[in-house]
Amino acid sequence: MTLSETRQISVLIVDDEDDIRTLIRMVLSKAGPDIAVAGEAADGGEALEIFSQTDVDVVIVDQRMPGLSGLETAAQMLEMRPTQKIVMCSAFLDTELRHEAEAVGIAMAIGKNEINRLPQVVRDLCGS
Repeated sequence: MTLSETRQISVLIVDDEDDIRTLIRMVLSKAGPDIAVAGEAADGGEALEIFSQTDVDVVIVDQRMPGLSGLETAAQMLEMRPTQKIVMCSAFLDTELRHEAEAVGIAMAIGKNEINRLPQVVRDLCGS
């Protein structure tokens, strides 16, 4: 398979902090041409609006946001698309939050201190 035949993995980034969204976007874009940011949202409501209009491979969502939490946002997304791949990326990740994320159907939960792992996590979830 040549580079031009490589399928792009589309990602929606959901975080209320502008600098974190920028950092995630930069990490993903520098990872290679196989990952593309399809959209960004600053809260769960905005994320659900974009999600309902855009078909993305992976959603990266923060937990603590104004309005809907990441868990609530993910649960609603999974109601719309039960097979959606979602990664929770939280600065407050602990065992309890990992279990809650798993119970909702979130595929992977990582700490914000692990943002550099996101390209590989996204690829692994999509079988790339």
